Amino acid sequence: MSARSRKVAAAVVAVLLVALGAAFAVAALHRPGSTAVHVPREATVVKSLSPEDPQFGDTVTATIDVFVDLRRVDLRSVTVDGAFTPFRVASSERKTRREGSVGIVHVEHRLRCLDASCVPAADRATVSFTPLLVGYQSGSRSEILVSRWPQLQLHARVAQQNVKKPFFRVGAPQASGGGYRLPPRTTGFFLLAVAALLALGGAAMLVRAIAGGLRPRDRRRDAPLERILRELAAVSSNGDSGRRRRALEELARELEPLDGSLSAESRVLAWAPTDPKQETIAELTSRVAAAVKR
Repeated sequence: MSARSRKVAAAVVAVLLVALGAAFAVAALHRPGSTAVHVPREATVVKSLSPEDPQFGDTVTATIDVFVDLRRVDLRSVTVDGAFTPFRVASSERKTRREGSVGIVHVEHRLRCLDASCVPAADRATVSFTPLLVGYQSGSRSEILVSRWPQLQLHARVAQQNVKKPFFRVGAPQASGGGYRLPPRTTGFFLLAVAALLALGGAAMLVRAIAGGLRPRDRRRDAPLERILRELAAVSSNGDSGRRRRALEELARELEPLDGSLSAESRVLAWAPTDPKQETIAELTSRVAAAVKR
């Protein structure tokens, strides 16, 4: 790189460093997110109604922001009073914060009216609230600001004649000329008799199950055991080692819920390194048959 190129590169780097320094200085002097608030007087009121043209039954939010100069007004002394007849205040929220020398009181009222007094006589009606009163203490003086609300244009969902003469009405009860297809008294006794028979049948089934114990389940388990024992007796005399081992493994599975020791012994014989002897299998099957008969 030539000397002239090195000088140009150094100048570019110096300009970039100066620009970055200026950017950091501007960022430090102007913090992001902070806004300057100026109050021309001791206190200023900003308010709104949302929406200003609601329909009957809608919720209207009344928002009030009171800005005070903290150098002349005690923020704790700020009061916000107002009436919203014929609406009622469903819920309210009040918050206070400080922005430098300015104090802000934020109030939200959620207004609702479902009474007949809020139903417009025509398609819409104009609703005017009483003026808002904001009080505060400035030194030894007590001040009150009067601020008027914008008018609401309330639209009707229900006409006034429907309120006076509602058409959703239940008619007067009328005498029924019909009767019952079945006599109520006889039908009731018949249903009671059927219920008693069903209860007796259920009780009999319960007594039989308790008296029998586990024998029905044991009989169901005897069938596969008898088949496996017959198969072991048949294959123990021939040379089919694979069938003997499979039969011993099946016998072990069937014996697991009945006799754990006999099940383990049968599984050991099924997976023994050498073929189990005929005498050993016969001795095991005789003990299994005796255990099942008990």
